[in-house]
Amino acid sequence: MGNLRTVRTSVVVVAVLATTALAGCSAGDGTGTAPSPSRTPSAAAAADPEQATPEPVDMDQDDSAAATCGQISALETVAHNAHVGLSRGELTQAQFDALAASVRFGFEQLVTSDAKVSPAVDWAQRYLEQHPGPTIDDTTADWELRVRTIRTACTESGSNIVVSAKYGG
Repeated sequence: MGNLRTVRTSVVVVAVLATTALAGCSAGDGTGTAPSPSRTPSAAAAADPEQATPEPVDMDQDDSAAATCGQISALETVAHNAHVGLSRGELTQAQFDALAASVRFGFEQLVTSDAKVSPAVDWAQRYLEQHPGPTIDDTTADWELRVRTIRTACTESGSNIVVSAKYGG
C-alpha cells in the first residue's frame, strides 16, 4: 500500500505541475495572446528624448559586394559539388535537380548596390529571364561567360569568389 500512495502522490504532483505550466502559457488578456511588456518609459528615458526612442533596426538585405559575392561563392559551391556528386554516383538525378534549382533561385534573388558587381549580376539575371526553367544549364558558354564576368567584378570590388570543393583539389 505504501507504493500506491507514492504513485498517487507522484501523479498528483505531475498533474499540478502540468496544470500550472499550462495556466502560465495561457495567461494574458483572454485573447490567447501573451501579455505584452510595459511600454511606459522610465523617468530617465522620459527626461532624455534620445533614450526614449530606440534606434530602428535595419532589416534590409546587405547588398554590398562582399555580401553578394559571398552568396555567389555559396551558390557556385553548391553547383560544383552537385555536378561532381552526380558524376560520382553519390547523388541521384532528383537530388541534383533539386540542388540545381536552388542555385538558380539563388542567382535570381541576388541584389547588390556595388557599381562593379551590379551590371554583371543584372546581365546574368537577364540571361535567366531569357532562359526560363527550373535549373541553369551551366555547361553553356553563355552562362560560363556570365559567371566569369561576375567573378571578375567581385575581384575588382575586393571580394573574391571561392568554391569549397568537397572532392578533389
